[in-house]
Amino acid sequence: MSPRISRALAHLPAFKRLIHTSRPSFNFIGLPDPTSNLRPIIYTTAISSSLPSESKPHPYSLREFSDDDTVDNELRWKLHREQLDAFNHAYWAESNTRFEAAKSSVLAALPPDAPTEAHEHALSDFYKKWVVQEQARQGEYDVELRKRTFEDVSLSAKVEFQRAKKKLAGWRFL
Repeated sequence: MSPRISRALAHLPAFKRLIHTSRPSFNFIGLPDPTSNLRPIIYTTAISSSLPSESKPHPYSLREFSDDDTVDNELRWKLHREQLDAFNHAYWAESNTRFEAAKSSVLAALPPDAPTEAHEHALSDFYKKWVVQEQARQGEYDVELRKRTFEDVSLSAKVEFQRAKKKLAGWRFL
């Protein structure tokens, strides 16, 4: 290998740092929620401390503050990401609360001196009935979660495409 190529390759890591100049951002994972059993994502680039209501649209036009589509889509993506997390948390918190209440009522119906086999049989029947009872609700949740996740991935791809397009537009070719 020629000395000239060796010198060029030696400076490659520094060159890579020059290309990627954006501020790194990291997301953190919180402790499990006692009700939903989900570990919340703590975004370092959070948009709001309180999430907008799922039924209400954003109160302002996102284009009102910027003519830049990248900023518009990035804000939409971050809001959507937080709403998706809130939707997921709300579903599992409500589902787990109902599950624990129903399970407690099944166990409370057993006599205090019931043998372990009676507890196991009662819980086995309860779990079977619970799965059948919740099948339709779980299916609706799955469909909605997939739809929202696809929207999230779509917005994320738009943001990354617009960032790449902006970087390429700023390059000067000789």
